[in-house]
Amino acid sequence: MREASNNFVNFWMEDGIMYSRFLKEVNVDLEFIQEFIQFRHEFSKGEKQYWLHDLNGLKTMSKDAKEFGDKYGQEFLHAGAIIAHTHLQKFLMNTFIIVKKPSVKTSVFTNKESAKKWLLELKQKALLQQEN
Repeated sequence: MREASNNFVNFWMEDGIMYSRFLKEVNVDLEFIQEFIQFRHEFSKGEKQYWLHDLNGLKTMSKDAKEFGDKYGQEFLHAGAIIAHTHLQKFLMNTFIIVKKPSVKTSVFTNKESAKKWLLELKQKALLQQEN
């Protein structure tokens, strides 16, 4: 299993899915999101991934960080699954998805297994389409 961490996030590959989670509580500002996205790009080695990110530990996110993430955070992704731990997180992420309409398939879940299943189904469907 390939894995990498810095001082605030851990990334790993498992079953062909890229996973990540914060290592501590974080307040995401523009500098943080830039470093986070750069680290994810380095970890994915410039290849598109199916990504499952756990929001546990996310305290706040600035407007600048949201805008930067919306513009640059979808590079090197086929799809993204987000694990929300509170009703507020789930509501805010779903609202963001509806309003911003990400360029990659994105969905919010409350448990890891459902998110993983969704990503694996998307991956399998894409593989079948490539074969045809």
